[in-house]
Amino acid sequence: MQTRNFFRTALCVALFSVAVSAQPVKHELKLGRRVKEYDRYLLKTTYESTTQTKMFISDILRGDTTEKLSVIFNAQCNVVSVTVDGQEKEKRLVIRDFRRITQHDTVDLLPTGTKLRCWFSDSGSIYTVNDAPAPDSLYNILNEVIKGEGGSRTGNVLDAKKPVAVGGTWKMNIPAFRKVLGPEMSKLMKKITGSVTFTSIDSSGAMPTATVTARAEAPAFTMVFGDVPSKASLVADFSLVVPLDTRFPAVGITTSSTQRIKTAQGVARMELEVSTKRSALFLR
Repeated sequence: MQTRNFFRTALCVALFSVAVSAQPVKHELKLGRRVKEYDRYLLKTTYESTTQTKMFISDILRGDTTEKLSVIFNAQCNVVSVTVDGQEKEKRLVIRDFRRITQHDTVDLLPTGTKLRCWFSDSGSIYTVNDAPAPDSLYNILNEVIKGEGGSRTGNVLDAKKPVAVGGTWKMNIPAFRKVLGPEMSKLMKKITGSVTFTSIDSSGAMPTATVTARAEAPAFTMVFGDVPSKASLVADFSLVVPLDTRFPAVGITTSSTQRIKTAQGVARMELEVSTKRSALFLR
């Protein structure tokens, strides 16, 4: 009788263990990670832009052009100061590779060893090159490849309200996303939807990481383009890789957007599609 009870107890324990192990493990991701002063990392960034323009006359295609631009930027970064919420406020960089690639040529924008200083604020960014103001010809490119990383904004937009398991999906914080867009763009977009997904866990490295993806869409809005009211749409995608240990900052982020604009005047119609993508790795 005792033996039978022992095996019955052992069986119950085993079944309970299987049931517990079958429950998905949930994680509190906290995607808005802090960056600390004196942090050092290797920044590896690529930026891509594609602009396609189609011209129609009486619904007949009369012109179709595509312009492509890629920028490769690698630099050693030293964080000088951060904001209260842990976003980079000032950092210094030493360039390892900085190239612009078009359909026609490849140009080295600045040589290896060039020193950059960057300041970030809500009113805009400031860049110097070897302690001199960055030339206007470089400012827009620097503004695309070098960002003030970290801080709470990413978390405000993408964080789940409770721990989630791999495969879990939740709604994006649209009011917080509107703040990222800025008042002018947000005012144009009457309807914005967005969702976030805990895509996967990678345990192959020294520190397990989580990949979270998100998409926001403004399916239809009106904007003035070339002094003509035009129909437009916007799709924005995000991919963020963060350690499961929330004490450590993100190790990679990718942002991309596709904006479509259709404008017509008389029998003429133009369709414009602008796609951009920025991928950044922070190697510590």
